[in-house]
Amino acid sequence: MQNSDRRMAQSRILDVVRSVRWRWRARIFLSGLTWVGAITGAVLFLSAVGLEQMRFSAGAVVWLRSLTWGTFALTSFWFVLRPLLRSPSDQQVALYLEEHEPSLEHAVVTALEAGDSASPTLGHELVASALERAKKVHYGRRVEQSALYRFGGALTAVAVTAVLLTLAGPSHLKNGLSALLLPMTDAAAVNPYAVAVFPGDTTIARGTDQVVTAALSGFEAGDVSIFTRTGPDQSFQRLSMLSDDAGGFEALLLGVDDRTEYFVESTGIRSPTYTIDVADLPYVDQLDLTYYFPSYTGLPPRTREDGGDVAALPGTVVELKIHPTMITSGGQLLLDGDPAEELTTAEDGSLVARFTVSEQGFYSIKLARDNGELVPASPGYTIDVLTDNQPSIQFTTPGRDVPASPIEEVYLEVRATDDYGIGDVRLVYSVNGGAEDTTSVFRNSGTPLPEVSTGYTLFLEEWELEPGDLISYYAVVRDNRGSAKSIESDMFFLNVRPFDIAFRQGEEQGGGGGGGGGGEPEAALSELQRQIISATFNLIRQRDSYGENEFSENVVSVSLAQGRLMEQVGTLLERMQNRGLTETDPGFRDVSAILPLAVEAMTLAQTDLDTEELREALPDEQTALRYLQQAEETYERYVQQQQQGGGGGGGGSQAAAEDLADLFELELDKLKNQYETVRRGEQQQSDDQVDALMEELQELARRQEQEAERQRRRAQQGQQGGSASAAESQRDLADQTEEAARQLQRLARENNDPQLEETARQLDQAAESMRQAASQGGASGTSELGSSSLGGREARAGGRPFRTRPP
Repeated sequence: MQNSDRRMAQSRILDVVRSVRWRWRARIFLSGLTWVGAITGAVLFLSAVGLEQMRFSAGAVVWLRSLTWGTFALTSFWFVLRPLLRSPSDQQVALYLEEHEPSLEHAVVTALEAGDSASPTLGHELVASALERAKKVHYGRRVEQSALYRFGGALTAVAVTAVLLTLAGPSHLKNGLSALLLPMTDAAAVNPYAVAVFPGDTTIARGTDQVVTAALSGFEAGDVSIFTRTGPDQSFQRLSMLSDDAGGFEALLLGVDDRTEYFVESTGIRSPTYTIDVADLPYVDQLDLTYYFPSYTGLPPRTREDGGDVAALPGTVVELKIHPTMITSGGQLLLDGDPAEELTTAEDGSLVARFTVSEQGFYSIKLARDNGELVPASPGYTIDVLTDNQPSIQFTTPGRDVPASPIEEVYLEVRATDDYGIGDVRLVYSVNGGAEDTTSVFRNSGTPLPEVSTGYTLFLEEWELEPGDLISYYAVVRDNRGSAKSIESDMFFLNVRPFDIAFRQGEEQGGGGGGGGGGEPEAALSELQRQIISATFNLIRQRDSYGENEFSENVVSVSLAQGRLMEQVGTLLERMQNRGLTETDPGFRDVSAILPLAVEAMTLAQTDLDTEELREALPDEQTALRYLQQAEETYERYVQQQQQGGGGGGGGSQAAAEDLADLFELELDKLKNQYETVRRGEQQQSDDQVDALMEELQELARRQEQEAERQRRRAQQGQQGGSASAAESQRDLADQTEEAARQLQRLARENNDPQLEETARQLDQAAESMRQAASQGGASGTSELGSSSLGGREARAGGRPFRTRPP
């Protein structure tokens, strides 16, 4: 029993020793890994940076891979394997434990030595004592504890640093790490930078030109060169490549007669070496082009000898007549690199092909060798599609809104132009916002005409019109293309007026005033409605030129304008009713009966505008215009009757007419006053700027006069010196005067004021005189500034006089 207890105690002592040995080995392993990670990581990242400098060449990848993995193997052996190969004995480990735990007082070493003691009782007591002491020091668990924490933290820091550098570092660092850490991959394949070259290895006809293109992959550069040589014993010749529209580079090798080797290089990145073999191959010696234009142009076929690039209208058929350098059995036409048509042989030995111009691109030709192989026989020729411009149309007579009597015959003349001929011209008109009628006034049936002038007469008596009615009209033109889009002119109006008023206006204004139709000095309510109609019509005919958002914004603007005008008419009607004028005077009663109809039509028009139904809004807008014109016509007729004494009401009738005029003009003045307020604000801001500039110029004039007086006093007293400071002062004043002149010129342009422009010119002359005086060291020219128009107290800005504030 005693021997059994002794063996158990001895085993426990050995467990303590083994635990300390394990902790010692763990410390060696962690410290070794830390050194391996730090040294190998540093070499790895430096090698990755070096790869970027050496542009990932295959030799550099192999050498730096060897360096990185060699460093890893060497450090692993030196810092990990070599220390771990040491095998300390139990007594050495016990001494190591007692060095770190002095309180053991050699108890563990003594217990191990007493294991073979002759006295079992003594050995048992020594082992028990050692275990008791080991228990107090936690069986050696504190040994290497701080070192394990320290090296564990250091190893973690090395790993985190490596991960952060890899994730946050530049892309070339990641490329370098992947190239170094994957030793089995091809050294040339890991290069992220490459130069792709076309056509690479190829065979061309002897003496022909060859275009070489290059595309950079993984990097950008502004200088790309191609190196060529015609024999192995010759040195490569460098030629700079030009950038193309696609972001690549290209070079043209002229007249290649011999086998040529070439490669492309940029910033140290070099492509593989390719070979251009030359052979006696068929090639295009001359290319004749015959254009067959679309029928609507009326142009005859045109032949262009020794051509190449094609520029034609869509639908043009281009016939190619190819004269090869040698006899060939056939060939192929390629459009955008794809086979399009086989070449046919003509009687004279030339080859013929056709294609129709439809979109931008390029074409090239392949010819057959003796063995039937098709080889490139021409460069790539461009195909440009010309634009067939839209026709234009305008009214030359009358060319504006005009008044007309109900029985008048109005002649409308329209002029249309197109680059390849007018197809047809139609007149579209509408009476009082009703359904549109269309009349053809020209249709081409023979030779296309690029310019057409035609006319049509409207017989107004056919519609039984009344004063205040209106006729809207516009013209539509198409060119000779069958599916061409129609183009519309501006919309104009015939305003039906009483015969005597229309006749008098025709005498006074040469056929009617454009836009208003009534001859009033201020814009009438009907003119505002007419502008809304024109805006709506322009939005319809120019719909394709607007984006969705822009179009919607414009429609909203027109709708708001219609709503404001509707509110104005409603306010006018409300004021007439509030004053009781509609019950006491027939003139007011007639006007108040018409205006609600205009408001109703405007309401319908605004509803359609809000839903962007412009075609539906246009008739309602014209109906509203008709009622507004009738109301204004009633107003004018009523005022005329009162002025001629036909109102029957004496002074009361005249006062009623004046009240009606005041109400009409009150609503018109609202918008006018808003415009004038904004305009006066802008004018006041401009005047303030000119005032401030005038004060600055007056101060300059005062300083100039002081300097001149100072120079005169020195001259009278015979004093010398001070010329340098005087010249410097003159130059400063000249600089300030020149700056003021520039500001004044800017204000003159903004205000369109010729007087300010002249004043600025005088300031420039004064500044030049002061510079000359400074260079001469005298005071000549010092009075230039003071004698200019700025020396006075009054100037003009924006077309009206103002007084500058005193300095």
